[in-house]
Amino acid sequence: MKNTLILLIAILLFCRSVDAQERVVDATDRSPISTASILDAEGNMVGFTYNDGVFSEIPASAYPVTLRCIGYEQLVIERPGNRTWEMTPIAYELDEVVIVPVERNVLKQTFYVREYFSMYNESDTITSFLEHMAERFVPTTKDAKFGGNSSLRILESRQYSHYQLFGEDSITTDPETQFPSMIAIFEPSSKEVTAPASFKESGNSIKLQEESGKSGILRIKKQNDKIFTITIDGLADCKDHKISPWLLKLVGCTMEFNQLYLTQAYQVNDKGIYLPKDLIEASFVMQADGRGKYLRKALKSDKPIVIRSLIEMYIVDRDYLSRDEAKEEYRNKSKDVKFVIPSTVPPLSEATRRLVERANKEVKNKK
Repeated sequence: MKNTLILLIAILLFCRSVDAQERVVDATDRSPISTASILDAEGNMVGFTYNDGVFSEIPASAYPVTLRCIGYEQLVIERPGNRTWEMTPIAYELDEVVIVPVERNVLKQTFYVREYFSMYNESDTITSFLEHMAERFVPTTKDAKFGGNSSLRILESRQYSHYQLFGEDSITTDPETQFPSMIAIFEPSSKEVTAPASFKESGNSIKLQEESGKSGILRIKKQNDKIFTITIDGLADCKDHKISPWLLKLVGCTMEFNQLYLTQAYQVNDKGIYLPKDLIEASFVMQADGRGKYLRKALKSDKPIVIRSLIEMYIVDRDYLSRDEAKEEYRNKSKDVKFVIPSTVPPLSEATRRLVERANKEVKNKK
């Protein structure tokens, strides 16, 4: 009887823990959605979905929460539901195939970028939202060197930050008073990516492949009728799925990274080989514990500071240039840059929209 009672209690506890989990899946094939970023009612990043689509660490006070993930429409969850939620894939319009002359062997890509940044402890919070227009020049052949850097470079930025520190509440748009953009460490890959041969098989409704690393799933490749996505876990081969760069330790800014994901979405093609020209969107997700004395001093905290960042990149334009044209455009960086937001970009969450409106209003009043 005693053993039976213990078994029943164990079963009840197990069922309770499962029921308490929120899970996010693809609305079309019910496959789990990983690395979806979760923004709370104040616009702070409070978590991510795991490889099985589950998130369970979000407190009830954080709702309504907004989930964002490359390739999917934004999802707003008003209150905890202890259920499975569905995210709908974005309906992309396929581009026409463009025949490119051999001598035009430098691909110029223009991006619209959104960046979300949160840093907080038990009592204070810094929330930032940034928008950028950016570009990069990618050689498409070995002899396409044009004398410039192929790394992403920012053309224009807009920054909005909300400080809730030491009992005070303030808004700023002044770049001099804000934390540096995380886009400097994020770069979409320019390497060729190959889809599994099984993705070409007919009748395979769920096209999903996972590759394991030492401490987690290293790569997730997924495909539907419109897009092919690859998600890479930057910590999958790290011990305990964590890394603490020694260089940051030297300057008193020790950070222990425990989440680093890069996702890239490409327009599907028949060959199953994907190049920079096929790129539609990309995202970078980061979570870390700031343990350094200077980071903790900034928020006057005795405990580690939680730091989260989400960067979303959307293709605005593609153009093929000759080496001479690329060299000229790279030298003469555009100055009069206008923000262009593609139709596939989800709307801002309510909290982020309020932040932008409040910041713009305060700037207007100061004038």
